[in-house]
Amino acid sequence: MCANGTGDGTESKIGWYERSRRNGVVFGFVSFAERKPVALVEVIPSLNSPYPISKDQSTAFITCVYSSPDSPCDYRGELIESVLEECRKLGFSRVEVLSGEVSPFPNGPTSFFVENGFRNLGTVALSVVMLSGIDNIVLLARDL
Repeated sequence: MCANGTGDGTESKIGWYERSRRNGVVFGFVSFAERKPVALVEVIPSLNSPYPISKDQSTAFITCVYSSPDSPCDYRGELIESVLEECRKLGFSRVEVLSGEVSPFPNGPTSFFVENGFRNLGTVALSVVMLSGIDNIVLLARDL
């Protein structure tokens, strides 16, 4: 689950995550190197997304892609391939994700997804202030 810090936003997301896990709507993958987790990806049906995105039964939504800054390698690409395969098996025909345009948060940068076959559908939020600075939030999609 992508959440840093504390406060109402984090607490709300933790509650959403716990409900989603109980209902079996969250799935994901973790990469390990030398027996330590180094990357993860979390996916839900778009119908269950807490974000204001379009929602339909055929679309999965990546809520979090993370690679440890302590690792010299980026393991996210292999996780994306696993997610796409699992989404196909579950009957999804499309996967969407929100990404920072140049920032690693959320899920960015956008170029990572473009390099992995996602199409940039455009900016959904301009000049969002985050810990890493000001960035635009982009919606990307990949048809399966």
